[in-house]
Amino acid sequence: MKNATTIAVCSIVTALSCVLLFFGGITFVLAYAMPMLVSITMIMLKTTFGTKSAWITYIATSLLSFMLVADKECVLMYITFFGYYPIVKCGIDRIKAKPLRIILKLLLFNAMLTACQLILVYVFGIPFLDEGEGKFLIVLFAVMMNFLFVIYDFMIEAVTRLYKLKIEKRIRRLFK
Repeated sequence: MKNATTIAVCSIVTALSCVLLFFGGITFVLAYAMPMLVSITMIMLKTTFGTKSAWITYIATSLLSFMLVADKECVLMYITFFGYYPIVKCGIDRIKAKPLRIILKLLLFNAMLTACQLILVYVFGIPFLDEGEGKFLIVLFAVMMNFLFVIYDFMIEAVTRLYKLKIEKRIRRLFK
């Protein structure tokens, strides 16, 4: 691909990602769903335009959305995990031992989820729970997020396969 084409596509994906992350502030559920949706664009960038283009787009989207998007929870979920996970996932998937691979993915996700929540509470002053809510809800939140991550991981694999089989050839012809 030509450099100008790659830069143009990365710029468009960055703009689209920032807009989608902006919509993540509409409701609590979208604060977690939009970073997952935006991360799908990284599959296209990494597969068609290379890992370098995907990383540059991730960094640009992270910086712009941090400055422009009001919902910091949505932005931090993107920055701390969902933005780069499709890029590093293939490296993790090269590990031959499946139990080790699964444990590594879950450890990475839980470490980043914890970091995100701690940054929200201690840096931005956004409380995780309202007064009177118990520690049970923290455990419930963690369990539900881990369940959601497992579904997300399968979804990333399926979308990657679909993209490589059905869409990538068309994209390459379009940007030839």
